Amino acid sequence: MPLTPEEQIKLKLDIVKTFGETAKGYIQIASAGLVLPLLFIQAFLGKNTSENGLKSLHSSYALYGAWGCFLVSIGCGLLYQWMSVRRVWDQLHDLLRTKDNVDQPGTRFTKWVVHFNKLNLSAFYGGMVIFFFLGAYCFVWFAASVLLP
Repeated sequence: MPLTPEEQIKLKLDIVKTFGETAKGYIQIASAGLVLPLLFIQAFLGKNTSENGLKSLHSSYALYGAWGCFLVSIGCGLLYQWMSVRRVWDQLHDLLRTKDNVDQPGTRFTKWVVHFNKLNLSAFYGGMVIFFFLGAYCFVWFAASVLLP
């Protein structure tokens, strides 16, 4: 039996919530990954090295790579969350729009608001995951190069 439009919206919203929660987890861990190298430096190399800065470390490119990858991962995750919720929001409004309420807030179509009807959001989700793991790899590379001279 086919789903009603209301059931389709409910199902889409549940899926968006599930993927959004996963994206939230990646964003939180990637955010912690931005601070982790600094704690690592202080814990393993001492306070003097952390106070002198990262310029003294020969492996700083790996560290900067980790930070860059984590930042891109966070950006992709935030964009994915916003665009996926926005898409379901637009579909709900399309479902509720009638001739009587076409100009009312919540159901009118606002031209200046960006809509993502045909954009493949999987690219942002995939980018979030890929850059997260690249960031983790760069951090491990940084840690190994610091600990193994």
